[in-house]
Amino acid sequence: MITLLQLDYFRKLAATEHITQTAKELYISQTALSSMIIGLEKELGVQLFDRSKRSVRLNQAGRIYLQYVNDIFAALENGRTALHELTETAEHQVSLTVGSPQVWLHMIRDFRKQCPEYSIKQHSCTLEGLTDALRSMNTDFVIAGLGEVPDPSFEHVVLKTDGVYLCVPKSHPLSQREQVWLRELENEPYIDLSVGAPWRTYCAQLFEQAGVKVNRVLECDASIRSALIDAEFGVALTSSSAYEVDMLKPNCYVPIADEFSHREMALFWNPKKYMSKAALSFRDFCADYWTKKA
Repeated sequence: MITLLQLDYFRKLAATEHITQTAKELYISQTALSSMIIGLEKELGVQLFDRSKRSVRLNQAGRIYLQYVNDIFAALENGRTALHELTETAEHQVSLTVGSPQVWLHMIRDFRKQCPEYSIKQHSCTLEGLTDALRSMNTDFVIAGLGEVPDPSFEHVVLKTDGVYLCVPKSHPLSQREQVWLRELENEPYIDLSVGAPWRTYCAQLFEQAGVKVNRVLECDASIRSALIDAEFGVALTSSSAYEVDMLKPNCYVPIADEFSHREMALFWNPKKYMSKAALSFRDFCADYWTKKA
């Protein structure tokens, strides 16, 4: 008979693919861990890992089985959360993961005004991390561009369409223009975000579509980009959402004229994750919030 303990050990070993590390985290011996996994494989009649003298690797059968094991533990966690919700002991909190937290501050502020009984736990992460956060159910929601969370098993609602702006220092010759084409930025010194940032990936796609080879002179965290632009190190692309909250002040914003320079922003969630009253309220608020602003 397969036990939950075996499944839990399998899930943890699948995450690390390292016997010694996993055994240490579980406070058991390597022998005990190996015996558990071998026993599970015998029950199933198939090997879940490819083994060598120094490592274990989850194989195709293991990857398939892991999906079902994750569903089992997700169902158990959802049941626990539902019971807490029923007894009103659950924390009234919504967890939200975004690539750029600053641009959503107004929406979050207005949600808190409408629903002061709920709090928001907000995270930022890399493009790859957005999907991982949903798969692992470590977050209730992710806000990202439509093409940035490719897993079709996730559900979503489109919030808004973001335009694209060029951000330049006030002294820059382009600062007085009504609009700018991406091809005009071919030789401009460009300030980019760090590798893995969702906005950097999106902008790279824009430049590729426009046939522009960007002259990247700096890579930085989003928090210091405005200061670097103001100090005339270079220019940068930003979104209309960032423009609306003046995230890169005191610099100037000029709309990008290329017709493909827009980005559908959506709220994503994993339907396998239990959705609390707080999460349901936040989802409905977000959809309604941008509809009213349209």
